[in-house]
Amino acid sequence: MTRLWLWPPSVPPCLLRWTQLDSRSFFWNVAPGAESAVASFVTQLAAAEALYKAPDVTTLPRNVMFVFFQGEAFDYIGSSRMVYDMERGKFPVQLENIDSFVELRQVALRESLELWMHTDPVSQKNKSVQSQVEHLLTALEESGAGVPTVVLRRLNQSQPLPPSSLQRFLRARNISGVVLTDHATVFHNRYYHSVYDTAENINVSYPGQQSPEEDLDFVTDTAKALADVATVLGRALYQLAGGTNFRDTIQADPHTVTRLLYGFLVRANNSWFQSILRQDLRSYLGDQGPLQHYIAVSSPTNTTYVVQYALANLTGKVVDLTREQCQDPSKVPNENKDLYEYMWVQGPLNSNGTERLPYCVRSTARLVRAVSPAFELGQWGSTEYSTWTESRWKDIRARIFLIASKELELITLAVGFGVLVCSLVITYCINAKADVLFIAPREPGSVSF
Repeated sequence: MTRLWLWPPSVPPCLLRWTQLDSRSFFWNVAPGAESAVASFVTQLAAAEALYKAPDVTTLPRNVMFVFFQGEAFDYIGSSRMVYDMERGKFPVQLENIDSFVELRQVALRESLELWMHTDPVSQKNKSVQSQVEHLLTALEESGAGVPTVVLRRLNQSQPLPPSSLQRFLRARNISGVVLTDHATVFHNRYYHSVYDTAENINVSYPGQQSPEEDLDFVTDTAKALADVATVLGRALYQLAGGTNFRDTIQADPHTVTRLLYGFLVRANNSWFQSILRQDLRSYLGDQGPLQHYIAVSSPTNTTYVVQYALANLTGKVVDLTREQCQDPSKVPNENKDLYEYMWVQGPLNSNGTERLPYCVRSTARLVRAVSPAFELGQWGSTEYSTWTESRWKDIRARIFLIASKELELITLAVGFGVLVCSLVITYCINAKADVLFIAPREPGSVSF
């Protein structure tokens, strides 16, 4: 079982903006996914924050829904479940209520500043869809014109879509959509879904001799580049949602991007992630390393919770509620538990660094189940829905025996041989002088009285 989650709860018409959360590799739970997943969902988080800060975002004619899919690395589990629920009226938004899609895939390894816009040639045979796609491309190009470090490129309309969640929606209905990637035809990522798709693969590095806290706030070149992509995306979404007054003021924060990259790729157990999580979730950050993005079978992965709380803190509102009120807001006037999620987070350390300053965050970030429909339908041999599963768990154990160095082995042999020789010599000498060294006591004579 995996999870997908959304922001905000939306009513028609709406724009869907999504990316995937998960990655995979040959080994279970070893999936760093730097370029495969992290760079794209970090960019989306930054774009959500930038759009949220627009002064008139709550009055736009169209809503924007940010979706983070789990299970996409295993035949699009998250997106196929969302389509399945939409078709059956089990999702707040229906397929016909969606105006358009913008999807982020691999975006961290751009060459010559280029970002490629992929579209679907089959759905564009419908003139209405073609017109909507053209409107999407134009909005993205106009937004990119104000960011010189991002150059948006169109592709030949006959070129098919790359692997993307949009394909699952197009199988159900012709919808206008664009997939943004850092490549035109061939992946730049040599380590796609590999154990080597680490921070180094997307050039995330830090100066030596810095403390972890200094690394957390050090804005890398990759963070600046992804922030620029998030800025273009945020401005385009603002325009597509009907905004006109503040498009050019929307700006993604590189400081947010660098903190997210550090947390997801270098060290999850850092002061910022600790401050935005509930106390009972702190153990999900692990010890010293990054989070892994391999999906779980029966529970949400750690990444799911951390991204949810990051989104809530970046786009939510801090409300003046006590811990008890935050955990049960139904008893508080003017608070709506059905519309909002309330999270009591640890908060930052105080000035003395001894105690935390917790607070309540109100947001519209929600978790939704993303189990493959094949398991709900009982169609284990389905060719329509993913039927990936883990068939067996078995611990692998090994014992390691250390071998000493050659020098130590020779010293041990020499000392042992020397002890043996000395023992033989001493034993021979003692045996030869035994009659002198060991005089037998005389028998006592008879005594008369």
